Amino acid sequence: MRETIAGWIRDRSTRCPALVWLALIMVAAPIAVHADDATKYFDIKAQPLSEALMAFGAQTGAIVMASSEHTAGKFSKPVTGQLTRQEALTRMLQGTGLKFEVNANGAILIVRAPPPGR
Repeated sequence: MRETIAGWIRDRSTRCPALVWLALIMVAAPIAVHADDATKYFDIKAQPLSEALMAFGAQTGAIVMASSEHTAGKFSKPVTGQLTRQEALTRMLQGTGLKFEVNANGAILIVRAPPPGR
């Protein structure tokens, strides 16, 4: 009986943390998705794109990754008002030939936009 109880406790101790993490992921995932839909007041002036992206990251807490090759010599559009993160980034990137993608970890990647008509 003692071995059975010890085995049961050992099995539980390895399964419970996995169940807790699974529960946290299931609770946090909808919150993360909802956070993208929430609006926030933005006040980011037109400036070199790399600086504007840093300001965006500071205001939202988002991780924004962009190659200096993509941002060199490019300027952002001003972003002011109550907007979602997606709306703010879309405005900021207008006319730069760039777009953003969100990877599985939630980081924002700045990439080249396909040429018009494709």
